Amino acid sequence: MGNIYSASISFTRFRVIDPIPSELFTQIPEKLRQFAFRDIDDLPEMQAYGWVCFEDMLDTEWRTAPPQKGNYFTFSLRLDTRRIPPAIIKKQLSLALKAEKEKIQAQGKKFISRERKKDLKEQVLLRLRQRFLPVPAEFHVVWEPDRNEVWFASTQGKMIDLFMELFITSFGLHLEQIEPYSLAEGLLDDVEMGKLDRCEATQFTMASGNEGQMLSSVLGEEFLTWLWFQSDVVPGAFVNKEGHPFSVSMEQRIVVQGGQGDAKDTATVAGTLSPLTEARFGLGKGKKVTRATIRLEEDDLVFQFTLKAEDFTLGSLKTPKVEKPEEDDDPDAMLLEKIYLMEVCLGLLDSLYARFLQLRLSPQWQQEVADMRQWMTRTE
Repeated sequence: MGNIYSASISFTRFRVIDPIPSELFTQIPEKLRQFAFRDIDDLPEMQAYGWVCFEDMLDTEWRTAPPQKGNYFTFSLRLDTRRIPPAIIKKQLSLALKAEKEKIQAQGKKFISRERKKDLKEQVLLRLRQRFLPVPAEFHVVWEPDRNEVWFASTQGKMIDLFMELFITSFGLHLEQIEPYSLAEGLLDDVEMGKLDRCEATQFTMASGNEGQMLSSVLGEEFLTWLWFQSDVVPGAFVNKEGHPFSVSMEQRIVVQGGQGDAKDTATVAGTLSPLTEARFGLGKGKKVTRATIRLEEDDLVFQFTLKAEDFTLGSLKTPKVEKPEEDDDPDAMLLEKIYLMEVCLGLLDSLYARFLQLRLSPQWQQEVADMRQWMTRTE
């Protein structure tokens, strides 16, 4: 379940890549109702999905609250799935085949035809579907036209594909997932993107193997490796786009990976100094940071999340606690505060990535790599 109000939330960032007609935003409520979820409790279907109200997944008419909240649009993707345990299907099919065999033997026959077995299986599944209610799941969506971003509260590949498909069907707009490369497109100009396209993967060691990797994954891994180095050496030497200082730490949980194919070796380290030192040595032997838990602190705001190098999906994001509003306050106040905090966190992350990209494309990168190599083999 992808709930923005949860203590921690995992989500994927997207941007709309098609021109948005000016009249579309007034049509969003109508389009949401057009492609709203349809209940299958009394139907034999195994799965159903569609849009529902952000505040109430049982509301497909948006009577509880409209989707527009200030400058944002919020709604949810609901997916209902019937889950019939395979063991039950196997048992009921065996019983049906046994009864059928006894029946045909009484008629002097010996074998059940392939077509009849297929019919029996369909009958068994139909009966079981009537006995098992579908399990509902809800995934929040926040659409920010001003930033041209859409957040979807899931990082599962199948759910992401389903969401993107329903989004284009509903609104006629294509989404692009914001991964390391596409995020760079939003932070760099055309000349800088040309330089980035010509970049080769950094060889931190002789054992580094980046053959066959997509540029986006390479950028993600280099960014997390650089960020670990920076946060260990100068944790407080970061500023946001307004020039305000903040600090970064990456000592909660780090995943490093080396090798290719069947020889791939993955190690997850957390917390204590010794395993982290060992993981840092692993970087000196050609391993790469593929995932890391990052902690950002700006004034009294603290954020923590896990960033995946491959696609920049954010896992288990924790923001400062949002207090429930008083009864006479704006009913959307809590949600808008949560969205604001998520925007602050993403702004800090983007400023870190922008700094990395500027350095990556500059002549100073080679000196940075030399410093990182020394850091990887540091024994203290």
